[in-house]
Amino acid sequence: MKGYSLSRVALYARYHYTSQQRNYFTFIMLMLGVPLLFGILSRDTFTVVGMSITCYICGSFGISQYNTRPMRERGLKIMECTMPISNEERMTFMLFNSMVVYPVIAMVTSIVALLLVQPFCYESQGFVVGLKDVFEECYLEWPIYVLIQILCSSSLLINIVARRSLFLAYFGAAVGVMVFFGTVAHLGLELLVNYADDIRHIEMMSLPEPLAITIYCLIPVVFYMLAYWALRKRQMRW
Repeated sequence: MKGYSLSRVALYARYHYTSQQRNYFTFIMLMLGVPLLFGILSRDTFTVVGMSITCYICGSFGISQYNTRPMRERGLKIMECTMPISNEERMTFMLFNSMVVYPVIAMVTSIVALLLVQPFCYESQGFVVGLKDVFEECYLEWPIYVLIQILCSSSLLINIVARRSLFLAYFGAAVGVMVFFGTVAHLGLELLVNYADDIRHIEMMSLPEPLAITIYCLIPVVFYMLAYWALRKRQMRW
């Protein structure tokens, strides 16, 4: 595939959404139905806000799975491998789907859920207050957006690297994360116990805020770069 074409990205996006329209419809219904159900049962707008944020976080794993589903399913894998699209163009679509489409889906379903739950709530100003809360606590907070992209990018990497069983891949990644943080915590505790007297004389230094923000924002960038590298190396070996 020579060159890079946004028109091919658009054509591939149309094919992707058309071939998986049932899966995306189910995904949207879950994003809408779960907050709506809990809101109706509790008769409280704030329950819808909390469940919408929860679905927003959990759904980041689902959108990454949909990005790679055509390359993993037996019925679509052969068709996907013959698509006239390069790895760069495919990765562009995955980035657009994860960074733009998914947050918009989550935002719209939250607003619709807040609207639909109003007849079952006791508060007359529930929609205005709930809408303000969900935007101030979630959609207008850039750390939440970066967190979602960290989850999307790491999940996308797992879905690309995993050969057959996604469950085993996620389980192995979860065990690896727990081992890493457990090791770090153990080393910190050992350092504190064995060198407590020396640590008292050392002024604790913290990262400057701009540097900490930069490192935090670079985490999803690194994961997306690794996902692109894995896509180039292992796409044809599934």
